[in-house]
Amino acid sequence: MDQTTERLLRGGENEHVAFVRFPNSREAIGKAVCSLLNSLGGSVLVGVTESGSVSKRISRSETDGIREFLHKAIAPRALFTVSFDRVQDGMVVVVDVPAGRDVPYVFEGVVYVRSGSRTLQADTETMRGMVERRATETERWERRLGPGLEVSDLSTSLIRETVRNAADKRGFTFQDPSNDSAVLSDLGLMRYGQLTNGADVLFGEAVAVRHPQTRLRAVRYETDKGGDYLDDQLFEGPAFSLLDSAMAFVRRSTSVAASFRPESLKRDVRPQYMFNAVREGLVNALVHRDYASHSGSVSLYIYSDRIEIWNSGSFPEGIKARDLHHKSHRSVLVNPDISHVFYLHELMERVGRGTYMIVQECKRLGARSPSWRQDGGGVELTIFAAGSGTPRDALNERQIALITSLQEGEEITSSIYTERLAKGITSRQARRDLSGLVDLGYLRREGSGPATTYVRTGRNPEFGHPDMSGQERT
Repeated sequence: MDQTTERLLRGGENEHVAFVRFPNSREAIGKAVCSLLNSLGGSVLVGVTESGSVSKRISRSETDGIREFLHKAIAPRALFTVSFDRVQDGMVVVVDVPAGRDVPYVFEGVVYVRSGSRTLQADTETMRGMVERRATETERWERRLGPGLEVSDLSTSLIRETVRNAADKRGFTFQDPSNDSAVLSDLGLMRYGQLTNGADVLFGEAVAVRHPQTRLRAVRYETDKGGDYLDDQLFEGPAFSLLDSAMAFVRRSTSVAASFRPESLKRDVRPQYMFNAVREGLVNALVHRDYASHSGSVSLYIYSDRIEIWNSGSFPEGIKARDLHHKSHRSVLVNPDISHVFYLHELMERVGRGTYMIVQECKRLGARSPSWRQDGGGVELTIFAAGSGTPRDALNERQIALITSLQEGEEITSSIYTERLAKGITSRQARRDLSGLVDLGYLRREGSGPATTYVRTGRNPEFGHPDMSGQERT
């Protein structure tokens, strides 16, 4: 069962969630998706009644029909994902929609917006506001024209691969799939007969010559403190090549632990990291980075106990680091055109759910919860290795008592913590204790100011490193 979709279903319709009862109600689906693109994004659940009951009249085959219909019916073309999810009472089709960057979006010649739990036709004032906002916004770097860039400068094989993947895996149709220029135009990567920076990032064979900031640096350090390094590589080329090179670097720079159970000859293998989580982190860095910044490339640092992925940019407005741990959060695409092509290659699955997948993959491995932070003109993701538990002397007795007394999902405030377990310390020290547990992944901070609460996560204490006796390193 998909817990995120179940939660959306139980929460009812609101400004971010719309229900459509029948999969053949294409008009209602189109209006709802259009309204979310023009508003703050969200999800459309198809096969659900107004009261939130699952209609049970839907099949997986409906997803392709809905996806193809929306691609043709909404202009300009936008990235959204269509999935078939199991919930407690049956199956539903879910259309996850980001906040659109190219408003106004139109469905069958009409602009729709979301107001509370209703989908409405945009009035004149709302339309004027959209048009004025778009006119005054600085043109996205990925949309800027690349002077002198020609189709011959791009990788024909990558363009052909994109066409095949788009048709076979995503049901995306092109006006003329055999014409590279027409394909690039359909993808929003050619405007007025001129290629964009986005086309260069995705397919440019010598993109680093024109845009040095597109490089990816990968470093493997000897210890968890940095210092001496064991390997240092600088990769360049189309974004897909960067991803492949970075993942190859991760695989050869990390290890797995293998153990044999006494009662069995079968070997249990546990990697240091879940590669799906690392790949998702790299994809996010490549598609969400601020390409207009020339201050640095995407960076991949591998230490003995963690992997750090850094990209230039910042969190989208209204999104905080703690939001990225949640099952779903508002999605704002920094580079929609680049993101769309990654989606067509099946390198992006669900809009607004990638960071939660990273959290869950780390939890499944038994590793410390990942962390995100914004600092130094960029966003940094840290993924911790399995078995890199917290040394007991890194926590004080108060902190140990708290995390062993709370069950997953239980919450506590700073004042209750002081009263129950930390009498005699200052409120500042209490907040420092709790913030330390947040940083280590044992607690999750919610709210702000006096209303701040701390919620126990599913991470359990792993004091010290696991016993590796009887194990082999590969």
